[in-house]
Amino acid sequence: MDMKKEHRTGSNLAEIVTDLPLIMKGPDAMVEGAGEQSLELSGAAFTTYYTWRANGVHRAVRFNNTRVLANSRVLLNISEYSTDAQHRFIGAARMAVYNVAPFNGGFFAWVDISWSSPLNVRFDVFVDP
Repeated sequence: MDMKKEHRTGSNLAEIVTDLPLIMKGPDAMVEGAGEQSLELSGAAFTTYYTWRANGVHRAVRFNNTRVLANSRVLLNISEYSTDAQHRFIGAARMAVYNVAPFNGGFFAWVDISWSSPLNVRFDVFVDP
């Protein structure tokens, strides 16, 4: 069923091609283009991982972590493991992490595990609070 054009909003809108995204540099300054940017990690940056058993599309998986703040940079990837979370592999299942939204006390992620039955998955996380 097609949605009427006048009822489309957000991700239902037709794609509009625009210029390159703007890069934030410093607390409030905007710089155009995708030029080089220094990483400038804080001394509080950390990594961790979570394990889960699931399949299907989950639009808002909650990851709790008291060290994550609403303005943290959170990088997340997903991989499959068999019986031990330390031994990951790439199998036949397609898995992806899409949107990631930090909040004070954790973050949400949109997760897609394209397989007909639950799989063991590991999420590796890098956070720069």
